[in-house]
Amino acid sequence: MPLPPLCDLVTRPLRWLPRRLHGGGLALLLNRVLAPALADGELDFLHGKTLAITVDDLGVRYGLRLADDGFVAADGDADVRFAASLHTLLLLATQREDADSLFFQRRLRIEGDTATGLHLKNFIDALGEPPLPPALQRALERFTDLHGRHCAGVASSDVTRAVPTPGAALR
Repeated sequence: MPLPPLCDLVTRPLRWLPRRLHGGGLALLLNRVLAPALADGELDFLHGKTLAITVDDLGVRYGLRLADDGFVAADGDADVRFAASLHTLLLLATQREDADSLFFQRRLRIEGDTATGLHLKNFIDALGEPPLPPALQRALERFTDLHGRHCAGVASSDVTRAVPTPGAALR
């Protein structure tokens, strides 16, 4: 079954971009959005570690590492890996569902370094209000609604095969 045109329009560019651009774009966004937390040292536990975020239904993997001057794109093996569908990650980003609920529903997988993964999950849960400008927050919420109505029910096999992520899942 082919993707609905709207879903394909949104996801095709994400699948075509090189992995390094995915990580670089996300690094720029995180550096801006999490600037206060980075300045306060709240993310120091990630320093020098590589984080991978895999969007299962798109077959896209974002690689990031926290360096001295913030997040940078990273390739290679990851210390911590988060994986979920795009809709699940959107729900997490808009804080409509918390990481614990998604994890225990087996919609969010956390693999690799247990202590770092749990620390990062707890950091995400403790953010409170999403640290986005109001206009961007509204756009993200509208996109999440639109994606949920039109694309979230499409089976991942209809989009692409998931990117394999080695390692044991956190328990």
